Amino acid sequence: MTALDSASIALRAELLRESRQLIEEAVELEGVRDIEAARALRRRASEVKKAYTETLPDIAVARCPETGAVVEYPIDVVDFDGWYWDSGNPWRRLPTVPRNWLTMCGAATLREPVAFAPFRCRPGPGLPYVIPRILAHEGVRAVLNQVPIGPHIGWTISYFGPRPESIKLENTWGSNVYDIYSDDGAWLGWGDYESDIEEYDFDLAPWLESEKLLWIAPGDPEVQLHAGVDGCPYIGLEGEQCKAGIFRGELRRYR
Repeated sequence: MTALDSASIALRAELLRESRQLIEEAVELEGVRDIEAARALRRRASEVKKAYTETLPDIAVARCPETGAVVEYPIDVVDFDGWYWDSGNPWRRLPTVPRNWLTMCGAATLREPVAFAPFRCRPGPGLPYVIPRILAHEGVRAVLNQVPIGPHIGWTISYFGPRPESIKLENTWGSNVYDIYSDDGAWLGWGDYESDIEEYDFDLAPWLESEKLLWIAPGDPEVQLHAGVDGCPYIGLEGEQCKAGIFRGELRRYR
């Protein structure tokens, strides 16, 4: 799936409603110590969540700087209230990524009020950024792209290159883990690391000038890579240089 349609959006809404109801009923049963019945409901909720992951559209987030191949990632772009964005237990499909894929970070300018969800969502800071401890490694480059999430403006920052051996990578946007791949691109498992806000660099110009950071114009259907600061729409943006958290429709910012 590469685009959203009314049918898939309606199905998503129904699957979210059903899974939330099942979990609420399971919690009630756990309160009266009917554990077996609660487990059955939670198993059914997991099946519904898995069906939800099949509704996620494959979004073109980047183009590989080495091979030129477009990289698509299955993301819930309807809003931050889908199980994809549950930062403690995200429900996602594995993407098909090139062998030099490292990780994908993200940020978002949020429009309030934010949607209610029964979990914690961590959409990142309010401006795109890079992580120098990753990008400074020889051969590593990043690609910045704009990806709207419902009424919000999101950005993906995808890292490509040789796998740095001396450092951990960074949790995937909105998640508590990042995927680990072998040198030939086979998925091996998960790692986890989240940088402090002080480790983010919001000054993109030097990275653009050095061509360590490349960019894609917002909404470009051709997903063309651009280099340098000239014409870059991601320079001079205004937003929060601190992280955001959403829980039950309440937005908080923290460092």
